[in-house]
Amino acid sequence: MMETRQLDLVDYLAGISVPPAAAPQINPLDLLPRRPKAWERLVAHVPAEDVRISISTTWTRVVMEQLREDGRGDLLFATGKIRSDDVPPDLIWPEPCRLILMTAASAIRIHERWCLEEAPGTGLTNTFRFAQQHADRTAVSQQLRALAEEQS
Repeated sequence: MMETRQLDLVDYLAGISVPPAAAPQINPLDLLPRRPKAWERLVAHVPAEDVRISISTTWTRVVMEQLREDGRGDLLFATGKIRSDDVPPDLIWPEPCRLILMTAASAIRIHERWCLEEAPGTGLTNTFRFAQQHADRTAVSQQLRALAEEQS
């Protein structure tokens, strides 16, 4: 005769393997500085892969961001004013993008949460873009620290 066994509910639940909870996904765009609503609406369609972060040791903080696309260039000034201009086709920045000007310290805070990498072929030095989440941070971390020292 076959013996029937009852599983204790606690033993049963302890035996169930639970997949590890996935870390909440952050959107790299959520790490960018907040801007006036009119500007946020203007750049809302720009995906993370088209964002460029530029760090200059001579940045005057007058222009905060640029949006370059479709032969047009929009500028966001620190005052909140937005200016639109036609952009010549031979401009140094040929690809459509949202170019954000910031300090190295601000870029370091973003880099700590989402890896940045150098943006190749931009024609501008010290320009970065969002990298794959698990990319190697070492070289960019060193570069950002050196820029931060230069800016201080």
